[in-house]
Amino acid sequence: MIRWLRARRAAWSGESDRDFHDAIFASHDHDAFSPAYTGNITIRRFADLAAPFIQGCNLVIDVGCGLGEITCELARRYPETRFLGVDHSEAGISGARRNAERLELPNTAFEVHDMEQFTTREDVDLVTMFDSFHHLLDPRAFIVRMGKSTERFLLIEP
Repeated sequence: MIRWLRARRAAWSGESDRDFHDAIFASHDHDAFSPAYTGNITIRRFADLAAPFIQGCNLVIDVGCGLGEITCELARRYPETRFLGVDHSEAGISGARRNAERLELPNTAFEVHDMEQFTTREDVDLVTMFDSFHHLLDPRAFIVRMGKSTERFLLIEP
């Protein structure tokens, strides 16, 4: 088992992770904001956990936002806050943009970035990561790099 895990880890790369997520995100055809969607409860729960940290923020960056479902849920709840969702998956960001457009959320933007290199020039009130921190190859470097723009991180890893 250990050899198998080592071989799988050696074969893994940021590119293979992006390809994996592109395939998953491209196949989504559900309405994440419908109570009939089983994942809707998780979206709402994660947003509930983040809510106390969002109040009073001007800019929140959601790193590894995927389809932007939690980002959009937070943007619906906090229309006075700007949200930037970033992800390495073009399919994820495309879906996130569609979600924000459909929900008419002018306080959101979504961009494709390599998380291992991502920085921002703006002061950020909060950086959120919902079930995405474990995808970073060098988490310490990410925290140091993003720490130049913010003092607050909210990481939720189920």
